[in-house]
Amino acid sequence: MKRVVLVVILATFIAASSFSVALAKPAAPAPKDIDKVVFIHYRAPGKPWWAGPKEPKEKEDEGYKLFRGGVKWAELPVSYAINENVDASARAEITAAFEEWDANTTKELYNNTVGTTDKAGANQNWENTIAWVDTIANSNIIAITTFWFYVNTKELFEFDIEFNANFAWGIDPDGEGTEYELTSAMDIRNIATHEAGHTLVLSDLYQGQYAGMTMYGYSEYGEVKKISLESGDIAGLHKLYGE
Repeated sequence: MKRVVLVVILATFIAASSFSVALAKPAAPAPKDIDKVVFIHYRAPGKPWWAGPKEPKEKEDEGYKLFRGGVKWAELPVSYAINENVDASARAEITAAFEEWDANTTKELYNNTVGTTDKAGANQNWENTIAWVDTIANSNIIAITTFWFYVNTKELFEFDIEFNANFAWGIDPDGEGTEYELTSAMDIRNIATHEAGHTLVLSDLYQGQYAGMTMYGYSEYGEVKKISLESGDIAGLHKLYGE
């Protein structure tokens, strides 16, 4: 009987020792906490939308796409800075583009005081920056919005917008009217309004029925229809930040 008890005790000790060794193994690396996402705004394939015969009809229902189910800012309003080399008229167009989103919700999305910075490009430096760059090699890329967020909480904490300086840029004096005088240039406010939507964070739409919306992923010279938000753009905004 004593021999049996000894065997049982020894087996228990071995099992306990093995368990303790298993616990001593290094823990697996923690999941990556910060992620970087890039939205690319392309020039429309084929002939420009204003070349006819008519503009694609916008689908009336709520068309929008949220990134990963709803990455967004945890704290509002958001501050941003425009590169010091951008002239006053272009700064005004960019500011108006951001305020278009502000005007369609009761939340104060962006700080009314827009800063100035010497920074340009997509660099994670805890500052939200907007600039024209000449380093975008692809001639079909109009603009790039890059943002960083915390994976675990889905909280956005920085964005950078790069406009491709290799394109011709301008301001259509008619705004979003029916006369188009920028057939050989990108309208600043038109493109900036789309990029501002990415900073909130709304994804691109590529289905033809959403071609009239601000978050449609293609643009062209002379286009101004993205300046004002449409039903899907507003629905996506309200889904993220409320009415």
